[in-house]
Amino acid sequence: MTLTPARCRQLWLAGAVTGALVSLLWLGVDLPATNPWLAGVVLALFAFNAFWLAGAAITALMGRGGVPASPSPRAAPARARTAVLWLVCGEDPDPIAARIAVFRRGLRRAGLQGVCDIFILSDTASPQARAAEARVFAPLGVRYRNRAEPEGRKPGNLQDWIAAHGADYDSMLVLDADSGFSAERLAGLRARMAAEPDLGLIQCAIRLRPGQSRLAGMQRLSARLCGAGFAHGLARLSGDAGNYWGHNALIRTRAFAEVTPLPALPGRAPMGGVILSHDFIEAAALRRAGWKVVIDPEARGSFEDSPESVQAHHRRDRRWAQGNLQHLRLIGARGLHPASRLHLLAGIQSYLSAPIWLMLVVMLGSGAVHATWAALAPLGATLALLMVPKLAGLARWRQGRMTPSRRATLRRALWGELAQTTLFAPLAMIRRTGFVLAVAAGRDSGWQPAGSAASATAAPGRPEAIAGGVIALAVTAPQMMLGGGAGAALLAATVVVPVVGPLLAAPWLIRWFDAPRPGTNAVAAYYDASTRRFLAIGGSGAALAIHRPLWAEGLAGVEAASAHVNTLVATAAEAALGRLPAQVCDLGCGVGGTLLHLARRWPGAHLTGVTLSAEQVRLARGFARARGLERQVQVVQSDFTCPPLLPRADLVIAIESHVHTDSAAGFLRAARAHLRPGGVLIIVDDMLATDPERLDPRGQGLVAAFRRGWRLGHVSPAAGLIAEARAQAFDPVEQRDLSPLLRLDRWRDRALRLAGPLADALGLGRVPLFANMIGGNALTQAHRAGIMGYRMVVLRDAVARRATPSPQPGRSAA
Repeated sequence: MTLTPARCRQLWLAGAVTGALVSLLWLGVDLPATNPWLAGVVLALFAFNAFWLAGAAITALMGRGGVPASPSPRAAPARARTAVLWLVCGEDPDPIAARIAVFRRGLRRAGLQGVCDIFILSDTASPQARAAEARVFAPLGVRYRNRAEPEGRKPGNLQDWIAAHGADYDSMLVLDADSGFSAERLAGLRARMAAEPDLGLIQCAIRLRPGQSRLAGMQRLSARLCGAGFAHGLARLSGDAGNYWGHNALIRTRAFAEVTPLPALPGRAPMGGVILSHDFIEAAALRRAGWKVVIDPEARGSFEDSPESVQAHHRRDRRWAQGNLQHLRLIGARGLHPASRLHLLAGIQSYLSAPIWLMLVVMLGSGAVHATWAALAPLGATLALLMVPKLAGLARWRQGRMTPSRRATLRRALWGELAQTTLFAPLAMIRRTGFVLAVAAGRDSGWQPAGSAASATAAPGRPEAIAGGVIALAVTAPQMMLGGGAGAALLAATVVVPVVGPLLAAPWLIRWFDAPRPGTNAVAAYYDASTRRFLAIGGSGAALAIHRPLWAEGLAGVEAASAHVNTLVATAAEAALGRLPAQVCDLGCGVGGTLLHLARRWPGAHLTGVTLSAEQVRLARGFARARGLERQVQVVQSDFTCPPLLPRADLVIAIESHVHTDSAAGFLRAARAHLRPGGVLIIVDDMLATDPERLDPRGQGLVAAFRRGWRLGHVSPAAGLIAEARAQAFDPVEQRDLSPLLRLDRWRDRALRLAGPLADALGLGRVPLFANMIGGNALTQAHRAGIMGYRMVVLRDAVARRATPSPQPGRSAA
């Protein structure tokens, strides 16, 4: 068993880069003034970390070249059966149920419902939580099992299933509770596994869903910038000796059963006992047994969540640290493929690197190893290596055609990600150093499932701040005693300030990372705080509307007027499609009032809603259950401009939600991701009646107040929306001005004429209640002045039609 040629080239190049960096550091150390042993230790530690940094940079660069083509897949044989396993342990069942419901509909569309069975394998311990799971999962029509005696954690859960059902299935798709997967993607993986009889495991790359906190946003941004290139590079380097990350992987059941369960390590935890990071070892065992293990670098249709808080991130990292350090006892096992050993060593190094960097900072900064200004050259080169994956990812994004604004957005994303990761890196370094020391001291982290409650931290950031003070003292005290002069003190500060600064600010930084991220989450916070008030004050009753009531002739009461837009949408959709829709997606669905209305009108349709607001999701699911429609109507929390794992719909609607995107063009691009070829998109919203550049100062002020108060990303003229739709290959089917159906003289509108401007003048726009007043009054006044109109626009996707070649003269079109 040998390494791939690409992997060999990577190792040689990494060695060459490491040699150059070590040589530079050698020249930057004042050897006559330094103990030779200490100089040797610094150079060796630096070489160890630099080698892996160079390897990661080269991996990212190799990812730009793609991966060798796999054998052309054929359709998986009809007899090949696949089990889809969701392993849960105390997580909220509602989001899991929503993802499963979407996946089941995807199975039907892909023609896999007869060969794929879904299992929910629960290790949830709480009786109340088990009862909630049984209630939520029962309508899904899947197999739910809760272990009365959950032995062996997640691997034991999987082994119990293999013993009971493994012989009935050729393959199994292993998913965690927060995993998402598309049926279309599964069909491709099944076909590939059928085409390669010796293929034991396909690990898919994974996209992170949009999270709510700044920390989650940073992790997703880093993954989007660097993840695709790194995954392609890793797949190319690994060949058929790839790795397994524990979920979002299709596994040949017979192969997995051959090499598992893994035996416990001799001795006591943390270095003995059960293997925490079992997935790496399972991949290595599969490859040792002759099965191919490959990484599929395409992340399309493969999702998971990221930790939302620094505490949750460290909690997971502590378990991973112990699991990876346990691999020190396994890396020398007989028969492992060299690539498997490299995967294990990379995991080990990712945790040992933290105390190594800390030792280098203290030794160089304190003067224990005398450095000159020339030592900044290898440190600068090391920082450049850290930038390579980010720049490679940026170049990958820029390979396609991009507008100047899109390029500017990418540049801002790069600098934003760099700033945030630079601030977070010292916090992670200190924590990881503590984890390594804890394992070395024999402290066991235990097994803490993702769904279990985390213990509260009394003073977040205090350990990091104390560590920062200790490092500062460890560096400055020797410099003061040695009397090295201003130059030595300045050099020491240059080395340690980027580390000590974030550590001392850790209490503030952790609160900042845990806080909701700006941008779209301002919309989520607005609706979280306002939705119940909208329902109560709006008086829409059973219509459950938080959009505008439309007072058509013959309608009596707010409830009927609030439901009228649903009737208009349904009528327009049926006319544009020429049939009843089978799959409907509501972008910005509120509490699901429109979905529930349409579900009663179209009982054969499946309807999915997307909203940023957690409060709206909770309310919508409750309303659906109360009406017995939870199997037909699902609501998920996500940003529809970053499509979650949803089936494409033949009807997509957006009622008073498209204005929350950054532009009409951006909304149309996002909507197309949810729309089937040839499908229909219906937008109902407030739109400018004229070009915004032609507005007078009063009109501009009203539009600005409307946007500011209601947290809008843009307000476009109707003509601009239609022009952009045509440019993006949508055919306008119908345009209708609904403004005459609005009532702008109700008592609320009269009250807002006073309350809105007063709240704006007092600077109360950050408070959702007053923000609603500000925006509502500005919108009403803009309608009265003829600046705004309330319109319904019906568009049909024309890509499929335009892609069909026109008949050539003299040739049959049949």
